[in-house]
Amino acid sequence: DDWVSKTTLCFVNHKCVDITDESSAIEAQARAKFLDRWGLTDIISLNGSSDGKKEADDYESKMKALPESKLPRDEDGFPVFDLSLVGVGDDGHIGSLYPNRDEIDIVDGPWVTAAFQKDPPSISLTLPVMQRAQTTVISAAGQSVKYPNGKAGAMRLAIADEAVTPKDFPASALRECAIWILDEANASEMELDMSTVEKAVADA
Repeated sequence: DDWVSKTTLCFVNHKCVDITDESSAIEAQARAKFLDRWGLTDIISLNGSSDGKKEADDYESKMKALPESKLPRDEDGFPVFDLSLVGVGDDGHIGSLYPNRDEIDIVDGPWVTAAFQKDPPSISLTLPVMQRAQTTVISAAGQSVKYPNGKAGAMRLAIADEAVTPKDFPASALRECAIWILDEANASEMELDMSTVEKAVADA
């Protein structure tokens, strides 16, 4: 199948910057690394301003303009993506939903929110949108001299620590609805049976 022509790409989060700025714009970086090479052109882009509220509102409007044949909605009116790739920070942030901030509390409101944790601000899909994807994948792999176990601590909190809440560690909100792909280092703080990517995809 020609999957490229059938694919529409939206960003889980994106800084409110010029979208051609490869130093800070996720879209520009993605285009340079793989989107242009793949030939994927159906991309929902930001306007490229630093106005977080307007960028979030406009991005949601662009998403809502997509027909349901392209972006289905569930019974609550939220979009249902086929696939969502979500990153997790050491502090547990997902997209631009950071711990102990109001953005993580959105459960029945907008699809997209402005996030003012940093300057310039970002936009982010809200938690209910991330949770509703048919398949959500979170991957943590690799290590460094500074972080010999990668994000092992963050992965343990996100996956296994029953004491954390989405408010203080947002990634835990995806615990039950994501496929977690970890290498041995990043899984080292948990007692897990290691599998393979092929088996995880097959089981999903």
